[in-house]
Amino acid sequence: MLGVEAQLTTLLGGMNRGGGYPLSLVCTDQGLLVAAAGEHARSDVAAGLTSLFDDIVNRAVRDLGLAGVDELTLAAPDAGRVVIRPLARDCVPRLFLVVFVPGGRTWRRHTNLITRKLLALLSPWLTRAAAPQDTP
Repeated sequence: MLGVEAQLTTLLGGMNRGGGYPLSLVCTDQGLLVAAAGEHARSDVAAGLTSLFDDIVNRAVRDLGLAGVDELTLAAPDAGRVVIRPLARDCVPRLFLVVFVPGGRTWRRHTNLITRKLLALLSPWLTRAAAPQDTP
């Protein structure tokens, strides 16, 4: 039987083949790589992008009143897109799916499906985050 990292890598590789993506990975909110499939040369850069996610979401909630931010998509004219999705917003550790999407490709169906599969595999290691305490 495969270990968890190998199972994650297999799932990510299957999504890459199905969607034509060169790289996908799972990482923590601190940018620590959990598993990756595809071009590993860019995996460190992609993992580092997740640290931006919380800052952008916090600003979107605070400044724009957008409470339901579920995805961040960064577009580069020549390189396509980098899609960052939280796997579970209220769990610890905070994990993210990051996918490099070439121009002209779709991703929503693939990322929705893989998110469910990844959560099913990772759920024994995730715990619900405690609700923030109100200060008097």
